[in-house]
Amino acid sequence: MAAPALGVYCHRTEIRGRPFGTPCREGPSCQGRAATGTDHSLKDRRLFSSKWQIWFGVAVSVALLVVLLYQMDLGDLKQAVVEARYAYVAPAVLIYFGAVFFRAVRWRYLLMPLRTFPIMRLYPVVIIGYMANNLLPVRLGEVVRAYYLGRQENFSTSSALGSIAAERLFDGLTLLALTAFSAPWLLLLGEFDGAADISRTTAIWLAAGLVAVFGGFLVFFTLLVSRPEFANLVEKCLDLLPGRTRPAAVHFFRTFVSGMAVLRDPRKQAALAAYSVPVWLMEGAMYLLIAYSFNLDAYFTSTGALILAALLLTAISNLATAIPSAVGGIGPFELGAQQTLVALGVGASVAGAYAGFVHLAALWLPVNVVGMVLLWKQNLSLRSLVTNWRQQGPAEGLESGGELLPDRPTGEPAP
Repeated sequence: MAAPALGVYCHRTEIRGRPFGTPCREGPSCQGRAATGTDHSLKDRRLFSSKWQIWFGVAVSVALLVVLLYQMDLGDLKQAVVEARYAYVAPAVLIYFGAVFFRAVRWRYLLMPLRTFPIMRLYPVVIIGYMANNLLPVRLGEVVRAYYLGRQENFSTSSALGSIAAERLFDGLTLLALTAFSAPWLLLLGEFDGAADISRTTAIWLAAGLVAVFGGFLVFFTLLVSRPEFANLVEKCLDLLPGRTRPAAVHFFRTFVSGMAVLRDPRKQAALAAYSVPVWLMEGAMYLLIAYSFNLDAYFTSTGALILAALLLTAISNLATAIPSAVGGIGPFELGAQQTLVALGVGASVAGAYAGFVHLAALWLPVNVVGMVLLWKQNLSLRSLVTNWRQQGPAEGLESGGELLPDRPTGEPAP
């Protein structure tokens, strides 16, 4: 092969063990130049690499939205939207950003065994992560959040991802606790009179299954961080991987587990659970204000029953987003919230209008706008973040420990 032309450098040289800026062996034909920010195999690793996952998610979203619309009368839907009192929306959105702030507080606690971060440095990272979750399929926003923290703070991306896994686990447990608290009270108050016995039985079995899943993950993660012999046993499973990928996988596994170090102490687990409560109570308050906006208080016997219904809606709609969908949980969220309200005696069209508005106007749009502005101020975009991660290769990008590829040629100042 002819010697490469002078000045032709490749990002991948740094990953392959040679210093960044080593002349690329492929010469001028290589598209992986530092100045362009591309990669040898970039054409094969688009923003979304697994097209079947995209189409499967789209199919799930479309199918569930069709089921949702089938139950609704368009005239009643239009009337519910026209008669809604939108003065409640602005304070509801502000409360939601307050809940996101408490998420940053909780994430700081999760990361403290590794490093103490100022909350106001984590807050924009959380917002950007939620924006990415809203716009990318299969919850890639969690990876974007971990990668962005690593990029900004020279921190292990895989450790950050481990902390996010622990965070999501306690989100699920908190939502199940809210369900276990609100549903029996609503049943005792007679608010579920419109629900069929078969629906109640299905809900009980579904809740029991979710408790088993989240409880199982809690036990598994706790054993990983507190029992070295158990972690070693799990790590031995990585010996099944090909030799070339095994070292990176082992490093990723170890740093991922280190991100869940808080789970080693039962008292810290209890503190983490306590940190999770204000997150979801504030989000529940946002649901409550939007419920007043759509006059849902008229369907309940008391303010207390409406508050309980808002907590149950918060839990069910967010748990439903665990179902794979196209982007942002669209489809599962709306159907889960609507069916919960229908079971509580709310009309299907009003319930559908409420569910769609809460998701798109209160949860989806505001955080997306703020997240994009935060990236724009850093001279970044969501596409550039995901592309830069994929340029390293997903495994390399996760285990890099903060040694991240630059977004600009070497020597160019950061914005």
